[in-house]
Amino acid sequence: MSSFQLSTVTLRGCVLPASKRGPAIIMSAGFNMPKDAILPDIGKWFQEHGISCLLFDSQGIGSSDGEPRNDVDARQQAEHLHDAVTWFLEQPYVDDTKIALWGLCFGGNVSLAAAAFERRNFSKRVSAVIAVAPLIDSTGNPERRQPILELAMHDRVSRLAGEEPMYLPYVNEDGSVPNGLQMPADMMPALDRLGIPVENRISFDMSCPTKEQLQCFELMDEPKELDILKGKGHLDWVFGDVESILERQLDFLKRRLVF
Repeated sequence: MSSFQLSTVTLRGCVLPASKRGPAIIMSAGFNMPKDAILPDIGKWFQEHGISCLLFDSQGIGSSDGEPRNDVDARQQAEHLHDAVTWFLEQPYVDDTKIALWGLCFGGNVSLAAAAFERRNFSKRVSAVIAVAPLIDSTGNPERRQPILELAMHDRVSRLAGEEPMYLPYVNEDGSVPNGLQMPADMMPALDRLGIPVENRISFDMSCPTKEQLQCFELMDEPKELDILKGKGHLDWVFGDVESILERQLDFLKRRLVF
């Protein structure tokens, strides 16, 4: 377990170093998803193919510090990626000219936004991004969003009175998701400032419709690549022939990071 300090908050993660100094990727999980779900197996695959990987939990999620727990803040998570890049650059097994971001679902959104900011303000610290099944529109069902926002306002009032934070189930008993959050609108225009190679992997995705993912892809500047996983859903692409999917990602990284 590795950690790095942000002010008074400690973020914790797992490093999978390659056998020799070289390229590295920082991996971000989906909405409210800890690093231990899905990412370790993928990270180990990249490690075996010569790429060092950093998997970490954002503030308030999984093994990292922070209250209230599971409070998802897109801008904050993008800031965490900047600090993760800074920390990773200091590691002896990382080639500082060959760092990429890899994000799944909501982590894909955050990785794209962080890379756009990195490119604009830190020049070439991040050289490529892979966004897998990115959650382009996280506004959720309008009918469910309104009561969620009302609960959020009650929560703010009660917390000012000294009460504990109010929590909602991640998934309801009927399998639905009480989603009322929204990706900040000003993160979308940042996509055309990326200026680095992007590979967007989309699928037959009912959680994040392919149409929205394609529209997002069109907003991005070159260089970029698109890989459509036919017949796959939002997360079931990790089952079955995942090897061929990861091999295509590896090919993208080899060409873009030059190793």
